[in-house]
Amino acid sequence: MPLTSTDRGLPHHVAVPADEATGLARASYAMTEQIRALAYGRVEHQLGAVDEADMNQISRYLHLFIG
Repeated sequence: MPLTSTDRGLPHHVAVPADEATGLARASYAMTEQIRALAYGRVEHQLGAVDEADMNQISRYLHLFIG
């Protein structure tokens, strides 16, 4: 799922903090309306992570968008 560093104030953009756990250099927002598929072979290493609470919020919006 793509991230943006711009807070657009949209309720379905989930805030992801910049910290050691996420691996982000700056606070970002998961754009849950822009679902994308990636081939594992095209990603050389894990780019970051979110905690369980953020993942639950992202999942909730994904379910709303895809049914």
